[in-house]
Amino acid sequence: MLKRLFDKHISDNLGLINLFGKAFGRTLYLILVAYFSYKLSIKHFAEFAIFWTSLRMFTFYGANNLYIIYFNKVRNHLIDKKSWPHEVSSNVVITSVIFCLITGLIAMLLFDGLRTALILVACLACYIIIRNVAEFAKADNNLFLSIFIDDFLFYVLFFIFSFIGLSIANDVIVLMYALLFASILTAMIGIILFIKKFDLKFNSYTVSLSEFSFKDFKLGVNYTFLRGNEVLSNFAVRYLGQIYFGDLFVAYAHIMYQFYNIFSLLTMSVVSGLQSKITVKSDIEFNRSFFNISYKKIQKTVLPFVLILIAILILFNEQILIWFFPKFVSYKSLLVKVGFAGLIFAIIQPLVFILVYNNRFINIIKLNYTQYLVMLSLFSLPLVFPNFNQEYWFLLIMISLVVVQGTFAWLNYNNIK
Repeated sequence: MLKRLFDKHISDNLGLINLFGKAFGRTLYLILVAYFSYKLSIKHFAEFAIFWTSLRMFTFYGANNLYIIYFNKVRNHLIDKKSWPHEVSSNVVITSVIFCLITGLIAMLLFDGLRTALILVACLACYIIIRNVAEFAKADNNLFLSIFIDDFLFYVLFFIFSFIGLSIANDVIVLMYALLFASILTAMIGIILFIKKFDLKFNSYTVSLSEFSFKDFKLGVNYTFLRGNEVLSNFAVRYLGQIYFGDLFVAYAHIMYQFYNIFSLLTMSVVSGLQSKITVKSDIEFNRSFFNISYKKIQKTVLPFVLILIAILILFNEQILIWFFPKFVSYKSLLVKVGFAGLIFAIIQPLVFILVYNNRFINIIKLNYTQYLVMLSLFSLPLVFPNFNQEYWFLLIMISLVVVQGTFAWLNYNNIK
């Protein structure tokens, strides 16, 4: 019976399969965050939150969305030609080196000490590998390897190393080393399994500067800035929030983002899992009918989970915080508001990514200027209004940028025939 249910409703639903995989990894990380918040002081927990979001932000910029730009090329080579396109790896490696060097300089300014900056850059290099391997592994519509390395292996290793480290010393540096060891092992295992999965043969491997595409690099930068507002705002909320409001704000903001990330996870895991099905192989296939069908396909999977989750947060917000984050139970009303912010994300973001995956965002530069102008204005609010409510500031940053992208996505949609 279970097998029949799986074959009928789940086996062909790549979005749902990816959702379950992402949910497992996010659950592991939520447990980790709960454990960290219990073991560490507010100050050390806030330091970890800033380091973690810095790594996630720099990984996003360092990967430069090349796994989206080159997805079709990689899919065609792996499936049709049974080979790997060397120009893709050349562009990925060269781009990664450029961003790692830039990140190293920025990390020296953000963090006190050379050690923290070096750990961050080393983690960044591994994380870019993990991200590209996980995304390209979906080329054959089989998500097992992507889910295994990105959502299972990494978080399990991080969980084990963190647990061992914190049993020795309750210090944030322990978590940084745990993150480094988990990243290295996951990247190495991911590459090996990717090569084995597609039966690739490499007699020699070189990175060629002549294969570097400035056009693709520039397109990646445009998409990175288009999507980068989210990771930048996630980082800025912690980093600037510590300056404006202190460590306690950083701690509860990091926790609230874990719940918000469940909504973004539900949405983006479905979108990512359906990437091959909502990406046209030919430009002439992209029309309003294709867009509508793709959007409905995503929402049919996403909305039931989102609405159930909101209901759970409304009914059991206090109990959830008591169970997982007892130090922060006083923020139960904020948790409900975060749930509705997640609903807005789930409705709007699929519109954006259907356009992004198909390279159809025609006014992307104007959008980038608009969203970063809005973001900088919001970041400076506590400077202009010193008594501005910190929870309202937090929610404004969380919601407004999604709305800006949705507005531009709607304008693009109206231009589709």
